[in-house]
Amino acid sequence: MNPRKILDRLEDSLCHFLIGELCKADPAKRASPEMYKYKGLSITADPKSKRQEKTVSIRIGVLEAEFKIDDCEKNAGCLAPEEERLTKLWLAKSENNHLLKLIYGKKTEKTELAIIPFDLEHFYSQTEG
Repeated sequence: MNPRKILDRLEDSLCHFLIGELCKADPAKRASPEMYKYKGLSITADPKSKRQEKTVSIRIGVLEAEFKIDDCEKNAGCLAPEEERLTKLWLAKSENNHLLKLIYGKKTEKTELAIIPFDLEHFYSQTEG
């Protein structure tokens, strides 16, 4: 699957999760301008990263934090305390964590091995030289 499509799907999921959780106590808050900042949140991940720890960066408004995918702990940056707590909960959900791990999935390069029939070894060794 295309990493950008996965990230777009995750951004939408996180947006709905944050709005839903923050509006549980006061449903009228859902239509407030304060909730619009979650519509512009972004998630970035670098699948070509050579680092041992696989991380994902989440930006909400002007704040950004980097989280480890394996243990969902914050690696760097900051978000608002409640947003950070909810983001960790969201990252810990198995379906979200699985999709993030798909982005960093192991790339296996197929190498072609030249298989030479052993009764034709003399034929292939003479034509290569």
